[in-house]
Amino acid sequence: MKKTLAPALLLGALLLGAPLAAQSFEVGLFVGQQQYPSPHMDVAPGTTLKVEADNKTVVGARFGYSVVDFGPVLLQLTAGYQPESKSTLKASLGGAPMAESELKQSHWSAGAMFNFKAVIAVGAGLEFRSESLKETTGDSTTYNRVWARVNAGYAFPSPLVKPFIGVEAAFPLSSKSNDFASAADLLKSLAPKSQIGIYAGIRF
Repeated sequence: MKKTLAPALLLGALLLGAPLAAQSFEVGLFVGQQQYPSPHMDVAPGTTLKVEADNKTVVGARFGYSVVDFGPVLLQLTAGYQPESKSTLKASLGGAPMAESELKQSHWSAGAMFNFKAVIAVGAGLEFRSESLKETTGDSTTYNRVWARVNAGYAFPSPLVKPFIGVEAAFPLSSKSNDFASAADLLKSLAPKSQIGIYAGIRF
């Protein structure tokens, strides 16, 4: 009985492990617009204190590792880094300009992505981002939250490496709105609300 079961168990293990055998790597670059919210607070009837950050073009790098490649479905683990970007920060009271400074923002991320392979491939996933937020006055904080990512693109056929290019959008699943309670809370209220741009790279 043991001799009969052993080959069957080995075959079963090989079949279960087959989707994991086609592991591959991805290195990509995101370039796009990062949008910010505009927190505001009514300080008197008809008078509003408002803080705005200009939209900013940002660049981020991402590394992916495919752990399951089975039929049209690809499951990928990802890690990313977006270096510090600076956006002009403007405050106004009742529509009258007050002061200007800079909002500095960067992040690192880790997540997972499902890709559905076709002529135009589409993907969706979640990633944890640790966002560093700083203001030129010296105030700073770290904002940890989960973002959703969706993309659609095309991979060029190639025997060795496969270049790809597509469009991508990302949105946080949580946010802090209109919180002037402290400098850290205000910075979190100014944290990015979306990213839309081009994502390109190679798979090998």
